[in-house]
Amino acid sequence: FWLKQRLEPGAARVAAGPAAATRRGAMGGQQSQPAKPAPSKPSLQEASAKIDDQVATLELKISKADEDAKQWVAKAATNPTAKARAMQCLKMKKQYESQRDQLMSTQFNLNNMAFQQEQAEVTAAVVAGMAAGRDQMKAMQGQINAETVDKLTDDLAELSDEMKAIQEALAGAGGGAVADDGELEAEWERMQEQAAMEKLMQGQVASSSTVAPAQAAPAAAASAPATAPPRPAAA
Repeated sequence: FWLKQRLEPGAARVAAGPAAATRRGAMGGQQSQPAKPAPSKPSLQEASAKIDDQVATLELKISKADEDAKQWVAKAATNPTAKARAMQCLKMKKQYESQRDQLMSTQFNLNNMAFQQEQAEVTAAVVAGMAAGRDQMKAMQGQINAETVDKLTDDLAELSDEMKAIQEALAGAGGGAVADDGELEAEWERMQEQAAMEKLMQGQVASSSTVAPAQAAPAAAASAPATAPPRPAAA
């Protein structure tokens, strides 16, 4: 019994060993496998380019089917199966043309979607710009509001009044009191009387200078010697 107790734990460990190793190996294998990246979705431009390639391929097939039909038509007189083969080529041609038209319609829709996507991107950029401008205006309005402007204008008016008072104080400290209007009127009348007096004196001086030469002319004529009358001419 004692020997059985000693052997059973060892046997359990031996039995559990391969299973545990298998689980560890499986876990390690799962961890070692890298995650596969998701395949990238093709863009509208890439899809349109693929359609261009398919349309070009169909154009070649259409040309080939048309050439084959013409060749079988030329052999209709000598080959009894030429008509059937020509009709088959024409059917293939029509099928290729139908596929080409469908692809071109699909490409038109893709191009329209690409244009709308570009317009949406432009609109989103415009909206983002408008939102940024709105945020900037709000930030500036938060810094400069109506109360700040009112306070600034009040401060400027107060400073202007203080500067005016300082200038008046400096002007008053430089001399005596300013004369009133009565004194200025009296000074004006005095200056007018002085100007009239000067004008009158200038007129008297001018008249005296004119009379003096007139009185001197008769005296000069009286003092001059008498001249003999002219002699008559000899006959």
